[in-house]
Amino acid sequence: MSEEHHLLIADVAQVLLRAHGFALCVRQNPDAALARGRLTVVGGRLKAGEPLDHAARRKAEEETGVRVSPRHQEFCGLVHRHAPGGTDRITAVFVAQSWAGEPHNAEPDKHEGLFWVSMENPPPDCHPHTAAVFRMLTEGPSYRALNWPSTGGAR
Repeated sequence: MSEEHHLLIADVAQVLLRAHGFALCVRQNPDAALARGRLTVVGGRLKAGEPLDHAARRKAEEETGVRVSPRHQEFCGLVHRHAPGGTDRITAVFVAQSWAGEPHNAEPDKHEGLFWVSMENPPPDCHPHTAAVFRMLTEGPSYRALNWPSTGGAR
């Protein structure tokens, strides 16, 4: 078999809590395993048997303490991220413009805090994946391929 195979995992869901061109982000603790000290969109991995939209709502509640109802959650796109030598991932991005509860740092052991970030002009400490999600939502299209070689992986 001469064809190279990459592991592809569709196990990440993010929910963008958005208001007036700003998105709620978490800043990862400096000792975090991923994205140390960077601003990232609320989200994370799926649990076994969990649909993407459920995972996004669960992560919003776990990370920010807010509850998003299914009717206030909108699917907005996919990000397909290539990790050379690692695991390629597909992230489903959802947006919620209304929710129940007041956002707060519900995981202080994982995050330094919550910050409202301009989607059109994200700060330099925004994780590149988060900046790509913002570009996807403000400029389109609703699909982004990140870190792929110029050949796009085609053979």
